Amino acid sequence: MEYSEKVYNEAKMVAFLAHKGHTYDIFPYEKHLEDVVDIVKKFGYSGKYVVGAYLHDSIEDANLSYNKIKKAFGIEVAEIVYAVTDELGRNREEKKAKTYPKIKANSDSLIVKLADRIANIEHGIRMGNEKKTKMYREEFPKFKEELYKVGQCDRMWDYLEKLLG
Repeated sequence: MEYSEKVYNEAKMVAFLAHKGHTYDIFPYEKHLEDVVDIVKKFGYSGKYVVGAYLHDSIEDANLSYNKIKKAFGIEVAEIVYAVTDELGRNREEKKAKTYPKIKANSDSLIVKLADRIANIEHGIRMGNEKKTKMYREEFPKFKEELYKVGQCDRMWDYLEKLLG
């Protein structure tokens, strides 16, 4: 698939519509999606990563189906979104334990997952939400143990570590 500005705008429209009425703290959810896309671009990624960033929460939070994403944006994007979609579990720890293997198996999805995590932490810092920042700081060792591969997204990992300092 050719990932042009037109495709980016289509992904943006689909994601914004899917999240219509959702909020991210005091902001419309679209702000979070734009933040994730901005981080993907900041680290030099484009194409399927930008489209995946717009759609990353669409299966989990907006009931957009894998097949609809696949039909509109291709299998690579659908697989990225599927990989970062949390599995069911009794608590956050169990959900993450079931989700990390999907991300590990799809290296493209790690870029979107890291961008999402960075966006969440940056937002928590901006909003003065120490509880959220503390949660991510405490989760970080397990997150890195499960997902880090030498040479893969090293700049993003370094930035994430500095944020959590």
